[in-house]
Amino acid sequence: MSGQLAILMAGAASLTVSTVVLVRRRLLSIRYGMGWLAVSLLGLLGAPLLSALSSHVGGVFTPTGFSLGIFIAFLGLVCLQLSISLSGLHSSVQDLAEHAALVEQRVRTLEAREARTAAEPDPEAIGRSLA
Repeated sequence: MSGQLAILMAGAASLTVSTVVLVRRRLLSIRYGMGWLAVSLLGLLGAPLLSALSSHVGGVFTPTGFSLGIFIAFLGLVCLQLSISLSGLHSSVQDLAEHAALVEQRVRTLEAREARTAAEPDPEAIGRSLA
């Protein structure tokens, strides 16, 4: 087993352990935890494959450079997925803020209407006090 393969597998194993710990402490949602567990499983199973594949492209890339290129592409995909999730959350927050503003406007309108009604004298009450 090469040193690079051992480092990849140790990294994948530590990712598995840290993901489980973060999910159990509720610092990471189960949705993302499952994704990171899949990534760590892919790392554990794919590390030997990546090591073998990188030795075959030795004429074009060094094994370390090839592995680094794969990891950079993977990190780009993770960033893309997180950007999609963040965009969805931003849209939800914007919808909630607009809804809250409409509710606040309605409450103010109702309060103003109630204040006007309370300030106006009741004609029936005036008539009863005179009689």
